[in-house]
Amino acid sequence: MHGTHLPLRKWFLAAYLMATHSNGMSALQLQAKLGIVSYKAAWLLLHKLRRAMVNPERRPLSGVVEMDETNVPYRKKTDPVTGGQGRSRIGKMVLVGAVEIVDKHYPGRMRLQRVQVADRETLQRFIAQNTVRGTQIITDGYSAYERPPERKHKAHNLSAKNAMPAHIVLKWVHRIFSNFKRWAMGTYHGLREKHVDIYCNEFVFRWNRRRSFQTSIDTLLCLGQKIGPITWRGIVGDTRKWKQEHRTQVLKMVDPKRLKRAQEYAFENGMDIFDALDDIRRDEERHKYFRREPMRPALPPRRPGEEHNTRRYIHPPSLAPAEIAAGYLRHIPVGSKLTSPRLKSPVDGRAKASA
Repeated sequence: MHGTHLPLRKWFLAAYLMATHSNGMSALQLQAKLGIVSYKAAWLLLHKLRRAMVNPERRPLSGVVEMDETNVPYRKKTDPVTGGQGRSRIGKMVLVGAVEIVDKHYPGRMRLQRVQVADRETLQRFIAQNTVRGTQIITDGYSAYERPPERKHKAHNLSAKNAMPAHIVLKWVHRIFSNFKRWAMGTYHGLREKHVDIYCNEFVFRWNRRRSFQTSIDTLLCLGQKIGPITWRGIVGDTRKWKQEHRTQVLKMVDPKRLKRAQEYAFENGMDIFDALDDIRRDEERHKYFRREPMRPALPPRRPGEEHNTRRYIHPPSLAPAEIAAGYLRHIPVGSKLTSPRLKSPVDGRAKASA
């Protein structure tokens, strides 16, 4: 949150909602709850918090681990409508998942990662990075899983005659895939290829802490201090390069009247069309977002004078040395029963008389 313009309490409330909300939260939903004016600011806030959902020193999986791969549909405009078949990467994002099996019946921690292709080299690297030595890996009959180094392997041939379905043999890893796809469609209405890794990390964070909501906020804040700050450019990358690579596609999304003005402006000043669009958009009257003033803000109103007084707590002036030597307390007026000389009790008087 270095250099942020948002109030600190909105950061803490956003972190609390992200850590304890079961289904996660989209940037549009967070914008309405916190009363943030800009959607871009809400989106950046969420992505910075998602960066703090991965512990760089987390322990690998151990014991018995189920592992499998799946694909999430995602079709670009250049891909065929029907998509690829089998293990084709056309119109798909390939994910590899692994989950611990505790007491032979219950799921423990899990890992989920996007890969470019599910070949032997990629899957064996995933096993080496996310499991300890001696772990028993349970997979289907895909040959890329065979002979993992320093691990035990048990394969189920799901293509055999009368074989059980995959979601029964590998129950929990398929349950994870099902929950992830439903979560992505329900909360975000689908994922995009560019940021799918960080959404996988968010899902892993929620799954691994589904029984300990009371410590999720502490974990999120501690990991945020450990990984350090990150900027907008570090998250979205070089947008200028992306615009040039998708020049025709980007210009088709611009309003025709604005595009015509930008072309004339670029021709008169000898500049790039994207620079001309930025100048024209800057001069136009900005559209006021209808959620600028939410009907029921999540944060309580500030007390009178609180918005102007941002100084730190100032300690009261110290007492004089003579008053300190006398034993007077700061918050008790001088002359009270606590600061006056102690009266002799009857017991003390009898004790002195007998002496």
